[in-house]
Amino acid sequence: MRRLFFCILSLVAACATSAVVAGPVDWVREKLGGKPEAPKPGIVMAQPGAITLLLDQPTRLPVDVSAPEAELPRGRSYFRRVELGKPIDEALVQVRVIAQNVDNGKRRTVFKPLLYLLDDEGNVRETVAIDPLRIDIRPFQPTELVGCVKVKQLRRFLVATTDKDVGQSYESGTRGSVKAESKGGFYYSTDAVSVKLPYAATGELVLTVSAPAAKLCEPVAAESGKGQDKKDAEAKPAAAT
Repeated sequence: MRRLFFCILSLVAACATSAVVAGPVDWVREKLGGKPEAPKPGIVMAQPGAITLLLDQPTRLPVDVSAPEAELPRGRSYFRRVELGKPIDEALVQVRVIAQNVDNGKRRTVFKPLLYLLDDEGNVRETVAIDPLRIDIRPFQPTELVGCVKVKQLRRFLVATTDKDVGQSYESGTRGSVKAESKGGFYYSTDAVSVKLPYAATGELVLTVSAPAAKLCEPVAAESGKGQDKKDAEAKPAAAT
């Protein structure tokens, strides 16, 4: 009995010490809900449905025919809903669009992304086009289109495109020849190339959101059309999910 008493006393003392070190609120939060989740190394795959995104966590998400589809402010589109764990006053959003092989690899297509920033009621408050996109094409790596924008007051948004762009194409300027060493130590070279990639209604991309201090990428000015933004703000895409 005495041994049981001293065990209980030791446990209470240890808990009290932890509470003093971490603070009572932090200690209770850790015991009940665990520590806040930290980004994992590398790229993680998004689960189906709405996505809760961690800051600084590259997340690969398909936008395919299994995603919801709706008539959105700038045109009909499949879309994915994304929400941050907590709002951020200013954010860098990097999008890496992965070229998809279609027709048994005979051609490749890409998804032209739009971000619909939502308010607390689920209405569009701002539309951001990831434009311009630059091409990243290297041996032994998937061809990607890369863009970066800076946005304010980010909490929840939709990743979509517009049917008006489907059938159009991304066209790069002629890129000069490249000579470099790969990570595996192989030396490679490429000829000058010009790339044309048709835009498709579906695709796959890697999305990363970070604070500006992280210097994740070099942002471009977000697209903002006064008349168009007003029309977008009147739309209510949340009801179409």
